[in-house]
Amino acid sequence: MKKILTGLITAMALSTAVQAADVSGTVSFTNDYRFRGISQTLGDPAVQGSLDVGFDNGIYAGIWGSNVNFDDDANLEIDYYAGYGNDINDDFSYDVMAAYYTYSGYSGEDYDYLELITSLYYGDFGFSYAYADDYANSGDESHYLAVDYSYGINDAVSLDLHAGHSFGDAYSDDYEDYSIGLSGNAVGLDLSLAYLVNDLDYDDTDDYDDDAVVFSVSRTF
Repeated sequence: MKKILTGLITAMALSTAVQAADVSGTVSFTNDYRFRGISQTLGDPAVQGSLDVGFDNGIYAGIWGSNVNFDDDANLEIDYYAGYGNDINDDFSYDVMAAYYTYSGYSGEDYDYLELITSLYYGDFGFSYAYADDYANSGDESHYLAVDYSYGINDAVSLDLHAGHSFGDAYSDDYEDYSIGLSGNAVGLDLSLAYLVNDLDYDDTDDYDDDAVVFSVSRTF
């Protein structure tokens, strides 16, 4: 699947000569890489980057990477994704994406997996559902539901609210994650500061599931 997505991304990039497209790259730093409320770096900082191409017809694709630390052999996450988004009317829009998550460093069995994500947007609200039938190469299903809200305080700063619910056979317990934060831009940088909480309570995984204040700064070229 990784080869299929990589080939699709390459083909899209080569087609920019015949179809209008927007190619961009982003470099980011965060004090804690969190994915659905859970730290992917044991609470340590992460440097991240992406390369994206988007077409006027709504098709897009990209590659994203970050350092990770799960207290095992994994050291790098590289994700490949492709999707399509468009407007339904003046109020509603939607997005459908396939993402393939890969983790390098393992000498034996890998934890790579494919996930399908659908999103619906109405005004300042976003609703999404993600599904993987083989989460982390475990053979178990994973589901994720999320609601997001972003309110523009002014032209430069937004208030961001998030609630998510993870469930399925891949998890020993269903759990919720929440966040409240501010995001904006200054001197060409995108900035965000958020407080994240979840209802997991495992004594041996405090570095993963502790409540946290997460700061990130990024620059898109």
